Amino acid sequence: MITPYLVFNGACKDALEFYRAVFHCDEPRVLPYGDYMPEGSKTPPELLRDWVMHAEMGICGTNVWFADEAIPVPIGNNIRLSATVPSREKAVAIFDALCVDGKVTLPPTTTFYSVFHAAVTDKLGINWNIIAEEAPNREEAK
Repeated sequence: MITPYLVFNGACKDALEFYRAVFHCDEPRVLPYGDYMPEGSKTPPELLRDWVMHAEMGICGTNVWFADEAIPVPIGNNIRLSATVPSREKAVAIFDALCVDGKVTLPPTTTFYSVFHAAVTDKLGINWNIIAEEAPNREEAK
């Protein structure tokens, strides 16, 4: 499944309100950075506390993902396509193929929600997130 992912640098809540009003959407599902604590962290950085780590909202029949990123996001370059696949093996194969003449923007990592999450800008300049639906076991997530 391919999902559009719109990223901002602190303006995600405003974007959600704007698109909700424009497209008459239902209330988005929002997870602020302040509600998520990475392992080994006691508090999120103050700047990010109220920023959006991940949000989802249905727009015209498509589930669109949103987030704030801590790095500046150039206007016009703030859309990513997220490829969600069933397994690590499929995620690795897609990631490796997209990396040919591309640039890795997030090296492969295991997260609390996936055994594989990585990002790459392919040789054509398209920004991709590659995510395996396969959840990590407790040992992998550490």
